[in-house]
Amino acid sequence: MNEAAGRKVARRPYAYGQIRGQRQLPALPQENVRERRKTGRALEEIVSGLPDDIARTLRMMPDKMSRSLEEIRFRAGRPVMVYAGGKEYEMYRSGEKNLSQEEVEKIFHSLVRHSAYSYQEDLRNGFVTLDGGHRVGICGRAVTDGHGNIAGIRDISSVNIRRGQEIIGVSDGIFPHLIDARGRVLHTLIVSPPKCGKTTVLRDVIRNLSNGGYKVGVCDERCEIAGASGGICGFDLGPRTDVMDSCPKDTGILMLIRSMSPDVIAVDEIGTKADVAAIERACVSGVAVAATMHGESFEDVLHSHVGPFVKKGIIRRLIFLTDTPAPGTVADIKNSSGLSLIHPREMKWETERHD
Repeated sequence: MNEAAGRKVARRPYAYGQIRGQRQLPALPQENVRERRKTGRALEEIVSGLPDDIARTLRMMPDKMSRSLEEIRFRAGRPVMVYAGGKEYEMYRSGEKNLSQEEVEKIFHSLVRHSAYSYQEDLRNGFVTLDGGHRVGICGRAVTDGHGNIAGIRDISSVNIRRGQEIIGVSDGIFPHLIDARGRVLHTLIVSPPKCGKTTVLRDVIRNLSNGGYKVGVCDERCEIAGASGGICGFDLGPRTDVMDSCPKDTGILMLIRSMSPDVIAVDEIGTKADVAAIERACVSGVAVAATMHGESFEDVLHSHVGPFVKKGIIRRLIFLTDTPAPGTVADIKNSSGLSLIHPREMKWETERHD
C-alpha cells in the first residue's frame, strides 16, 4: 500500500495509483465500439511521440481512465501525473519515480519529432499542437530578443499534454437557440474559463451547422478545432466545412471570406483587437460568426474587446459553459441584453449526458 494525500491507495499492476480526487465527476456513458476505437486512436496519437518506456506504461491505462483522459503532466523533479475523470493519478515507474530535467527535455523533443525549429512560431506562445488537436504546453526559461519579445523557450522544466476531445452531440441542446425563425445563423459567442469545453462545444456546433446545410469556414490558428494532419480533419466537422489552419485569425478569416464564400465563420479563443476587427469585417460581409472566448460572466464579455458588439446587439447569443458536473455543461444562454433564454430545466439534458 502507498500512503498519499492522507489516505492509503493500493498500487495496481497497471502501474497507476489514485493519489488525490479532484471534482468527483459522474462516470462517462458506456461507449460503443466506434467510440472505443476513437479513444484508442486519440491515446495513440498522444503516446506515440513519447519515449518508449513512458509510452509503454501509458498504453496500459485502464479503459475507463483512457476514455476520460484530460491531461498528462511531466515536471522536472516530480513524478508523471495523469488527470482523468476529474481525478489525479501518479504514474509509477521502476527505479527513480521523479523525472530529471534531462528526461523532461527528452520528452519534449520526442513529442516534436526532434524538430523544435519547425514549431518555433508556436513555441513563442508556449505550446505546440500535435496531430489530432492535442495541445502540448511547456514551461522553462524564456529567451527574448532585443525588443523584449519571446523568441523561444529553453531549459524546459514542465510539459503538459492536453487531450483534444470530440463529443458528438454535445451541442444538440443549444443548437436551436443559434438559428432564427428565418433559418439565419445568429452571431454566437461561447464563453467559459479554461478546461470547460469551449473548443469541444464549438467543434460540435460546426458539425451541426455543416450537417444542416450551412457552409462553414473554420480559421484554426492553433490546429485544435479540426485536428488536421496532412489536409485531413481528425474530427468530424461535417460535409460542408473548409478549414484554414496554422493561420493567424485576423488573416485567415479574411482569406476564408474571399475564397470560400462561407455562411458561417468559426474561430477559437478570440481576444485581441486584431481578432475583433476581423470578426467585424465578417459581420459586415453578411457572414455569421461562431467564436469562443475566455470569461466567466456576461460582465466579463462586456468589458472585453468584444463588448461593443454585444452592446450594439450584433452578437445575439452568448453560451456560458461550466465544468460542473462535467466540462461542456451549459450554465446559461443569454441574448445581447443579458437576459437568460432558457429555464434551468432545459439544461437538464446537458447534465444527463454525463450521468
